[in-house]
Amino acid sequence: MTRQEILAQISQTLGGVPGWLDGLPDSQLEHQWRLTAWFLSDSKLPARDKALVAFGAAAAGRCQY
Repeated sequence: MTRQEILAQISQTLGGVPGWLDGLPDSQLEHQWRLTAWFLSDSKLPARDKALVAFGAAAAGRCQY
């Protein structure tokens, strides 16, 4: 996929392109978007539960964000 196709897909999914994704080099953009899209999708573990796990991990690691 080209950078423009990936950015269009991100914009369609999220309603815009976050700065942290837009600022990634081409070599990392597709990889990071696939991980993010997987995280946002439902699988055997629903997206809600994935978000709760991520929140807990961020809290345990004392993430600033």
